[in-house]
Amino acid sequence: MPLIKSLLLLLLAIPAIHCTNSVVPVQEPVPVIFDTDIGNDIDDVLALQLLFQYEAEQKINLLGITISKSYPRVVEYIDAYARQQNRAGIPLGFAYNGVNPEPNVYVPATLDTLVNGKPVLVPQRKLDASIPEGHLLMRKLLAAQKDGSVVLVVVGPETNLARLLESKPDEFSSLPGVELVQQKVKSVAVMGGLYTKEYDFPEWNIVQDLKAAQLVFSRCPVPVIASGYEVGTKLLYPATSINTDFEQAATNPLVLSYKIYQPMPYDRPTWDLTSVLHAVEPELAYFEESPAGKITVDSLGNTLFEEKPGGLHRYLKLKNNQDQVLDSMVKKITRPL
Repeated sequence: MPLIKSLLLLLLAIPAIHCTNSVVPVQEPVPVIFDTDIGNDIDDVLALQLLFQYEAEQKINLLGITISKSYPRVVEYIDAYARQQNRAGIPLGFAYNGVNPEPNVYVPATLDTLVNGKPVLVPQRKLDASIPEGHLLMRKLLAAQKDGSVVLVVVGPETNLARLLESKPDEFSSLPGVELVQQKVKSVAVMGGLYTKEYDFPEWNIVQDLKAAQLVFSRCPVPVIASGYEVGTKLLYPATSINTDFEQAATNPLVLSYKIYQPMPYDRPTWDLTSVLHAVEPELAYFEESPAGKITVDSLGNTLFEEKPGGLHRYLKLKNNQDQVLDSMVKKITRPL
């Protein structure tokens, strides 16, 4: 009798064990803050679209967008673009008294484009007192998140991030900037710098706000993964995709902005997209990471890497898979929401 009882208990336990092992843990969306200089180059718009695609797939929670280009109408552009992606009212911050206040071309031109007498972009917000300083918005968003959870994706001059690191305690958090970042941020993905010897010039994002870049790489207390100029410049987003892959192309602001930015057809480097891709899906290993080390920004804006065990800095390196990476980018950006 005891033997029969033991066998019955064992048989009853087997389904429970099987069910327990078959449960797949649900991965929470990664909270992301996107810091962009939309208006300087067109790859920022592609990177923004990629983030909205990731959010639609519930891989990320796009907490807010901070703007490092100090041209006021960028607020209108991003507000209207986000409305089209079902993210009306997404928190926006602006780098007041920052760099690059010039309008350039595609932001004002796209905002002013009419198709059949109707505007392509219809903003509900513009730069006024309702739009906070970028670094203050970062403080507010970070304070509300779980410790060690947020990924910052910074793809322009590092003005807002540097101001965040220098910020003082306020109504959002009793912690100064460095400590707040250390508590809340998991990692920072930066598009900026040069990390190979094939090019001999300081990278554009770094030199636009040199002091900010120097401060970020010297004081940021969490891992920083940099995607250098040499990575995105070898991954060219194809004009054929712009011409054929987007629904309602005549009124699609990404397509219009791309065509306004330069005469078509042209393939454009995907600098900012590389940071987004690796930040959101590092497990897919689109790129190789350098060993741990330290990145220093010199007085000319050159980024100098020193390998150092336990260092907080790494940079991305291309593998022999450029075609596959580019194909993944295009598919992700053009997949219908």
